[in-house]
Amino acid sequence: MSLSRDHVSPAIEFAERMADDAGACRTARMSASRFIRELQEARAGHSPWQFDEALANRAMMFVSMLPNIKGPEAGKPLRLMDWQRFVYANLYGFVEAGTKVRRFRQAFIAVPRGNGKTTIVAPAALYSTFMEREGGAEGYAAAVTRDQARILFDMAQQMVRRTSRIQKPPHSVKVMVNAIFQEHTASRFAPISSDAKALDGLNVAIAVCDEIASHKTQQVYDVLRTAMGKRQQPLLIGITTATDNTAGIGKQLWDYSLRVLEGIQDDDRLFSLIYTADAKDDPWHEDTWRKVNPGWGQSVMPDAIRSFAKQARNNASQESIFKTRHLNIWVGADDALFSMRHWQECKDPSLSIDDFAGQPCYIGVDLASKTDLTAIGIVFPDGNGYAVFARCYLNQDAVNEARNPSYPGWARDGQLIITPGNETDFMRIEADILELCQRFQVQAVAFDPWNAVQLSQRLMAESVPMVEMRQNVQSFSEPTKELDAATRAGRLRHDGNGPLAWCISNTVGHYDARGNVMPRRSRDQNKIDATMAVIMGIARSMSHVDATSVYESRGLLVLS
Repeated sequence: MSLSRDHVSPAIEFAERMADDAGACRTARMSASRFIRELQEARAGHSPWQFDEALANRAMMFVSMLPNIKGPEAGKPLRLMDWQRFVYANLYGFVEAGTKVRRFRQAFIAVPRGNGKTTIVAPAALYSTFMEREGGAEGYAAAVTRDQARILFDMAQQMVRRTSRIQKPPHSVKVMVNAIFQEHTASRFAPISSDAKALDGLNVAIAVCDEIASHKTQQVYDVLRTAMGKRQQPLLIGITTATDNTAGIGKQLWDYSLRVLEGIQDDDRLFSLIYTADAKDDPWHEDTWRKVNPGWGQSVMPDAIRSFAKQARNNASQESIFKTRHLNIWVGADDALFSMRHWQECKDPSLSIDDFAGQPCYIGVDLASKTDLTAIGIVFPDGNGYAVFARCYLNQDAVNEARNPSYPGWARDGQLIITPGNETDFMRIEADILELCQRFQVQAVAFDPWNAVQLSQRLMAESVPMVEMRQNVQSFSEPTKELDAATRAGRLRHDGNGPLAWCISNTVGHYDARGNVMPRRSRDQNKIDATMAVIMGIARSMSHVDATSVYESRGLLVLS
């Protein structure tokens, strides 16, 4: 295969433009910034990864040898847009240092309709199945139903039928009704769905879940992910446009990808690229349409979007369709309660709890079950704001199982306190609270009586000013709003604790008719314990009473 044409330089130039463009889509800018940063680190030798331009270019040259199947370009060679080159440069350029083994094992790509998602993944599936010379490679076009799976498969099939490039030795393949087969490597590419009888017998080299936001369960994705263990460089791609299915695997991957891009979650094996309207964007302004559609003027026709918008703006039933399909906005999704951009701006790496020795503070304790994450929040009045710290605890078995991929790294860095066995040791938490009372002027320790009765009784016996704070909207609404306001105004400082940032990012708000808000987690695996603990500390700071005298006179103050 000739490598005469340079596809990599345009991809790098695209990333550089995107990273510096203040008017570009924020989530896409984060992906571009990540690429530029990691490319520089790889070239300087300061990374476990290398960037192999020849490998990236080889994959893109293969794409350019395939024909377009639909539209005015049908029959002509595929021409990758710069944003598509950017995807290929990431997926096929980064390799493990000293090898040709690809870095990324998973990819999540979300763009509005019409931007050429399938143009990316159909050739990628063919390339990784048949051109990387892995014996017995298994490639799959995956979906919930077989008909959905065939959409991607049929496009790949037509690309192969209409080109001789991979129908002749040494890459010759045979095109069949339900599979594409390469005899000399025993590799095949086929459609597969949740109703397939052999779903659990797979050995995946590459799999593409097209329109994964439509998957109502994560069954197909999980089976494919767990079927990659026997391959040297497997790749699982989820590609989609937002829908109203906010409970499915697509929204989970979206949220997880954002946490990786924001630096809250550590996952070097996931590539993600998301084009969506920013929170303050006007959904009816053409600038918004342009920024969220990377194929604007090429595969996405401006006149068509203008027409769709005109209809949607005057038809409530069409508005949600326009926002999901053309702006890539999840309709019906719970809004994140806290701005992670502002949270990151409040990070002060020089901040140390030792700097507050002997000063007044307020503690919140959120005790989950003994098998789950639990936390204490430590809040110091800091001028007209707060300095907040968190201590998060987890048992060793949960870390070993990596229920969150970041748990092991946080444990290594000392950001997560590990207790032996399969249950979190509440006695360790009790000892830490007593130690904090010796170092600081602890004004109150707020706790939820659920799971904490015995601990609170023991601490009260040690003259610790315990304050019962039930987890309801009456107790949590105002301090939750104050945490949000302090973060956005820069009145809050934190030391960048990873588990706390993760919990903050997981927190969504449930509002009642009076505008009161109760923090909640969007799904079970998204923990918010450290958020709740910090809010409890802020609550005591906001409505401070002389906790010591309350303890002496009543033994306990109850907030309900």
